[in-house]
Amino acid sequence: MPEGTRKYRETRPVRLELATPADAGPLTVIQGRAFHDDIRFIPPEDWRRLLEAKDPSQGPPGVTDIEWTRRVIKHPDTAYYKILLGHRLVGGVIVADAPKYSNENFWRIFIEPVYQSRGIGTEAFRQIYRLHPDVKAWRLGTPEWATRNHHFYESVGFRLLEIRPARNEWFRGYEYINDSPQEERLKL
Repeated sequence: MPEGTRKYRETRPVRLELATPADAGPLTVIQGRAFHDDIRFIPPEDWRRLLEAKDPSQGPPGVTDIEWTRRVIKHPDTAYYKILLGHRLVGGVIVADAPKYSNENFWRIFIEPVYQSRGIGTEAFRQIYRLHPDVKAWRLGTPEWATRNHHFYESVGFRLLEIRPARNEWFRGYEYINDSPQEERLKL
C-alpha cells in the first residue's frame, strides 16, 4: 500500500481452512511477497551486514519454494492453513508438532502485503488458539529487525523469551512464547 494510505479494520469474514497441495502455488506466491515486503523495514544500518552475509536469507526456509510448500502441506506433523478473506486467499499459517523439529510450534504466518494491518492476522491467531486448545505454550521466532512482527506478536499474547545469537553474522533471533492459559488466549 502506498506511503500515507490509511489502512482499515477488515469487516469481511476471515476464516482458516486446511490447505491442499493444489494451494501450494498461490500460497508460495503470497508468502514470497509478504516476506520480501518485510525487507524494506530493515533499518539502514543493518543493510551493510545483510549484504556482507554469506547467506543473506530474505525470508524463512522455503519462502519461495513451491515444492517445500507442498511437502509441508502434506506432512502429517504440520497443519498448514490458508487464510481466506471472504472467498479470497490472502495468506497462510503453519503450525507444527514442535518437539519433533524445533522448539517452535508456530512456524509462520503471512498475509498478502495489501491486506496487512487490517486485523486479519489477529483473527487468524484467534482461530488457531481455538483450533489447537491443547497447546500449553506457543513458541515462535522472528529476526530482530522485524519490529513490526515484534509488536504484532506481543499484541496477540506473546512475550519475549530470549534473544538468540546472530545467525549468518547479520541478525539476532527473537524467540517469543505465549504460555498464558487457554482462557486468556481466547479473550484476544
